[in-house]
Amino acid sequence: MDDTLPTVPVPKRPETGFMAWQATIGYISSEHSPDALLTLTAYPLENGGVGWKAAASWATFTEESPDISSLPDALRTLWREVDRHHTIFRSLEAGLKRPVSYKDDQWLDVETKKSLDSLIQVIQKAFGGDWRLVLVYQPVANPNARVQARLIARHDTVNSGGRGATLREACQLLYRNAATEFK
Repeated sequence: MDDTLPTVPVPKRPETGFMAWQATIGYISSEHSPDALLTLTAYPLENGGVGWKAAASWATFTEESPDISSLPDALRTLWREVDRHHTIFRSLEAGLKRPVSYKDDQWLDVETKKSLDSLIQVIQKAFGGDWRLVLVYQPVANPNARVQARLIARHDTVNSGGRGATLREACQLLYRNAATEFK
């Protein structure tokens, strides 16, 4: 007697931690509250390094990981806060896309990391210790507007932005839009 066991394919894990965060925010938006956002903020540290703050917000909830020295650590810390205070995923299958167990070099794809690192280097050279780079992901209907990048510098007198379907596109458009400020 041949017994055939039905199998359900396991969903593929997102390639990068940032993509896992996008999937998580998308899940929160569809299952909990359509206003879900992931916000990343980079800013200068006194020692010349870059600090990171990550926040996830939806409905009346906001979880944060402030003042972290790297983007991967900020995203890891943010997930620990979200997971500790909220039950996000309603099924084991959905939970497979959680932003966990990514190595430091797996949070962004190579090209996006290059674009973001280059943008931050240019910003640091142009504005020294007076700048903020805000990156926002929101799963909106228009894919070309899902990721926003905003540069705020020189005591809020510089305010340039860019939008795109990906983090890399948003950073590249921000760079083009703010090019005249990088003197």
